[in-house]
Amino acid sequence: MSLPGTTSATTERWSRASGGLERRANPREQVLLPALIVEADGRRRPCVIIDRSLGGLRLSVPGEEAASLSFCVLDLVTGMARDVEVAWSRAPEIGVRIVRTYDLDQPQDDLGETLRQIRISVLG
Repeated sequence: MSLPGTTSATTERWSRASGGLERRANPREQVLLPALIVEADGRRRPCVIIDRSLGGLRLSVPGEEAASLSFCVLDLVTGMARDVEVAWSRAPEIGVRIVRTYDLDQPQDDLGETLRQIRISVLG
């Protein structure tokens, strides 16, 4: 079935998370991964990656503090860090669009190296 305004690259499927038909180009993968939000000023706070796709993440963020419009998400399990921009927010969850990805198991420059050092300090 094709809906007006959709392309052939869009895969349609039912999604409980969106309350109806899912029209993402890339499917979501349900996960539960501990992560850190790292703000531009260096502040860190815990979060959980609930699902992910090639283009974005859905995060569960405890507490009442609103997230900045852009920040980094450091996945403590996989060693991937991502520069992200907030796409939507419905406390305690936020959806973010991935701008850049860093593989922290590889040598990094600048911000990537800072994120790699944060991961090392957290994991020991």
